Amino acid sequence: MRLSLILWLLVLGPAAAHAEVYKCTNAAGGVAYQDVPCASGDAETTVRMSTQPAAPAPGDSVEPVQRAPDGPAQAAPPPIASKDPPAMWLCTRPEDGKQYMSSDGSPPTRMVPSGILGQPGKSVGTAFGKGNVSAPAPGVRRIAAAPVAADAAATDYVAVQDQCEPATREATCAYLQGEYDKLHEKLKHAFKDDRAVLEPQLYALDRQMDGC
Repeated sequence: MRLSLILWLLVLGPAAAHAEVYKCTNAAGGVAYQDVPCASGDAETTVRMSTQPAAPAPGDSVEPVQRAPDGPAQAAPPPIASKDPPAMWLCTRPEDGKQYMSSDGSPPTRMVPSGILGQPGKSVGTAFGKGNVSAPAPGVRRIAAAPVAADAAATDYVAVQDQCEPATREATCAYLQGEYDKLHEKLKHAFKDDRAVLEPQLYALDRQMDGC
């Protein structure tokens, strides 16, 4: 009987937002709900029942259904461009052809003996003095950065400018990786005070290699 009552309420639908039913309790304590009066001998109670959906309990959240807007589909966002490594320049020293990486591409003008450049009438021994048969390695003998004109003429020094060109991405990344490896190895054997200086440098190199 209870099932038939439920089906009856569903058939009524919106026309019966509230309906009265009979609650019948028999002598054994059994309870039944029905749409007709209770049988003789059963305790009868009229109950007002709602056919509306139950409201959500306090604290329950009902998520609204998101519907796609009408119209043409939106284009997918463009992919995030990869980060490029910092700009570097590959520079060549005219006196010996050695190359090095530069972060600015504008090395200062240097004064070098003309004998190193192979200018006519001058030999390496003449440029560096008797007894010298070869040019010293870079950094062994200090060369004045900008001697006055009279000194330059007296010692036969000439001004040179290293030639630089933009380094390729591969060359830049290889250089940064090499510098990182050397600094990392140095950091492993450094004292505490030295580590405080080297660690920020290693971190900066690591950030520069993000684009590699």
